[in-house]
Amino acid sequence: MIRSLHTAEKAMQVLQVKIDALANNLANADATGFRQVLTRVTEDTGSRPGGGRSASPATGTGAMTKGSALELTNALDVRPGAIKETGRQTDFALMGKGFFVVGTDGGERYTRNGSFMLNEKRQLITPDGQLVQGDGGPLTIEGRDMSVEPDGTIVSDGGIVGRLKIVDFDQAYRLEHQGANLLKAPADLPPKPLAKQEIAVAQGHLEESNVNPIDTLVAMIQAQRAFEVQAKIMSTEDEMLNKAVNYLPRATG
Repeated sequence: MIRSLHTAEKAMQVLQVKIDALANNLANADATGFRQVLTRVTEDTGSRPGGGRSASPATGTGAMTKGSALELTNALDVRPGAIKETGRQTDFALMGKGFFVVGTDGGERYTRNGSFMLNEKRQLITPDGQLVQGDGGPLTIEGRDMSVEPDGTIVSDGGIVGRLKIVDFDQAYRLEHQGANLLKAPADLPPKPLAKQEIAVAQGHLEESNVNPIDTLVAMIQAQRAFEVQAKIMSTEDEMLNKAVNYLPRATG
């Protein structure tokens, strides 16, 4: 009985984390270049033959058997979002793999949000003022006209300014959100540069979020219902424990 209480409590904790992740995805459904986090709740059944069962990240949590435990794993969804045309010179979309590199006080961060602008020094920056990195460091656009080649090379007033630094990762799903639509790589996941022929940058375009609002909302409802089921189990087990402690001794006394 005590074990069932702990199991239900653990399940509720895991499901709450899942609900929070889904809510964050939904809140960023309109954020440029946002990558949703996929959550997978896995039932750990210990040594039971056949192992555990897991649920699809886009659905609920599956069934949970008594005496089992739930574990949650998160993964960044690296599938691309839709591309929309904006016509702005400083808007860039990556048509394939890769991430733009941004310099921050905490080191390099990565993003698919190519909605950039120029500061008073005519440096290419993010909407939050972080410097967009080129192969040689921050990029300064001194000319009035700017164009970007498909490989990320920036040309201004007929001269080459530099090339956007675009990298990729062997396990990009392990990248973590850091706020402001920036991603951080774990210490054991180094970025790798992409060759020019592997890069496809579209100027005057932006990539939309890869969140599907309807699927995400359905998954949230399913997770919330699963949470309510575990809360009911916990309440029922608590009532049974209370009766066992307070009434059974009297009946047998």
